[in-house]
Amino acid sequence: MAPREPRVVAAGHGLQWAREGLELFAASPVVWIGITILFLMMGVVLSIIPFAGMLWSVVVPIHVGGLMLGCRALRQGQPLEVRHLFNGFEAPRVQPLALVGALYLAGSLIVMLPLIALVVMGMLGSAFVLGAANGNTASLVGVLLVGGAITLVVLAGILVLSLSLWFAPALVVFDGAQALDALKASLRAGWMNVGAFTVYGVVMIGVGLIAAAPLMASILLTVARGDQAGALAIVTIGGSALFTLLCMFLLMPTTWASMYTSYEDVFGDRIQV
Repeated sequence: MAPREPRVVAAGHGLQWAREGLELFAASPVVWIGITILFLMMGVVLSIIPFAGMLWSVVVPIHVGGLMLGCRALRQGQPLEVRHLFNGFEAPRVQPLALVGALYLAGSLIVMLPLIALVVMGMLGSAFVLGAANGNTASLVGVLLVGGAITLVVLAGILVLSLSLWFAPALVVFDGAQALDALKASLRAGWMNVGAFTVYGVVMIGVGLIAAAPLMASILLTVARGDQAGALAIVTIGGSALFTLLCMFLLMPTTWASMYTSYEDVFGDRIQV
């Protein structure tokens, strides 16, 4: 089944996505935190197994598809359960969700490998230019321009991949879309609503920076004090790290829930599961 036509929403809806995502988290915080811990544990285990890290990239959209069903359950007044993390593995949705992950992984490799080569070439070229020109101002400006161009290309690649994946699990689960169609529809919908995504990104990045600020401040203070930091620095860094970790346990499920609320907003909600 082809995905439905996305609609354009106002930029301010990005704030609405974040707020409604937080509301869905608040509807069942204990279960959400348990799901997040389990999800992270599985990711850590696979990351330490040789070559299993790429498998995790394929599996993640399957888990996210199940969590979309969990968000739908909360919307309908039903309880969120840990089993929702694994509902994406049920037929017939598991195959297209796995293919979404495989295509995303392939896209990441296609985008990132040339980018890595570009970065290496840029660094070597910059070093050559600086060495040949004895570091004059014009050469330095040229190096900065090259670095800026490389950064923009990297950010553009990341943006395309992120928008392609954002709606894809929900489109597979609720619309019955095939993997490639879901990725293309997600990218198109994301591009059409770049304003809302910009607002949402600013909000979530801002919250993330606030969450990480105490940890960064404590590290910088410890470095500045040097040998005088003492045991208090260890306690301060440990406490701020724990605060940041707790914030992550709030941000991750809120992001998953925001994926669902943005899907509702952009694609509607016509299919009952």
